[in-house]
Amino acid sequence: MADVLSPRVLLISAPEDAAREMRKIGVSEAGVRAMAPKAQTVVLKVAGASVPVAHILKQQMLSIGGDAAVACGVLTHEVESTDVLLMGTVAQLESLAQKLSYQQFGLPELGERIVSTLAALSPKPRLVLRARHHNMDLAKKVHVMGILNVTPDSFSDGGRFLQPSEALDHALEMAEDGADIIDVGGQSSRPGSQGIPESEELKRVVPVVERVHEAWHGPISVDTARAKVAEEAFKAGASIVNDITAFTADPAVARVVARFDAACVLMHMQGTPATMQDDPSYDDLMGQIAHFLAGAIAVAKAAGVADDQIVVDPGIGFGKTTAHNLAILRHLPELRALGKPILVGPSRKGFIGRILDLQVDDRLEGTLAAAAYAVAQGARILRVHDVKPVARAARIVEACLSSPA
Repeated sequence: MADVLSPRVLLISAPEDAAREMRKIGVSEAGVRAMAPKAQTVVLKVAGASVPVAHILKQQMLSIGGDAAVACGVLTHEVESTDVLLMGTVAQLESLAQKLSYQQFGLPELGERIVSTLAALSPKPRLVLRARHHNMDLAKKVHVMGILNVTPDSFSDGGRFLQPSEALDHALEMAEDGADIIDVGGQSSRPGSQGIPESEELKRVVPVVERVHEAWHGPISVDTARAKVAEEAFKAGASIVNDITAFTADPAVARVVARFDAACVLMHMQGTPATMQDDPSYDDLMGQIAHFLAGAIAVAKAAGVADDQIVVDPGIGFGKTTAHNLAILRHLPELRALGKPILVGPSRKGFIGRILDLQVDDRLEGTLAAAAYAVAQGARILRVHDVKPVARAARIVEACLSSPA
């Protein structure tokens, strides 16, 4: 049978992938250096550009061999502004950024943000999370955050670990199973839940943090949106605040985090736990999440929190439908442009139950699938109840991603 010429699709997600394929077919090293960057294309969205800015971006991208998509009314001036899709290789977008440095209309600043965005999209970003005396290399290893709810009404394990002794036993069990971080929460954030007094949250959280800190030397996170609870938890040995409101409920939390040289997880949520599932809707799901998280990062940095002490969380299940949650997981790589480690918490969530028609205690396989997919999409911290199986699944995904073959 005669040989048939037929194309095969190659998965090229980074210049290193292209370089490897080029070396396989005998391309010279000079050729590899010249061509590998051209194999990775990127689409960047610039929202709300004025018509003059849109014209400049379009012309500049065309001049370097890329392209830019704008609203059809730009040419006829029927619109006052437009979103712009910049489409090109990494090298072309870097060239665009250089060209923008000579322009006006705020374009030099846009060029700087393009450069920082491309750096954040590096296949091997430097992601070290510094939390007081802990330094976690999240680029080297996906970290598992074990959930320790000391609440009577959490959706999955409410009431199981109310006593400090029971909570400590469970924390040590999760550590033995592979938890890198223990996350202690004293107030339920399940859909429809109401708040509790600060005094009650302190009563639940602080004794548990103290006991876990005495028995275990790993990083402890406290799931709270209150400055006083964060402060007392830090005094008891915690080193991370996991704030589901991203400092919007109590802006003083940011200052407490900075004062203790601690780390923080900033999560996106639409509404409050009491209202978040009342018909959540978005005009631009990922755009709105990214915009909110970028603002939260700015608030944290203004308060004195360092760049390497911030983690972002898109908030799976917090003001999202099943379709929203699935879209977040599918588009998770878009959040890498924020330049921060991404935490995902899919554990036993309602969207898994709705897809599989399963009750909360029977959602392990769904959790494993969602967690594994999240790692493949760029998540570096997984917040889960079932530590051992999730940690094992994460190691397998990491092995697949790091294989050079």
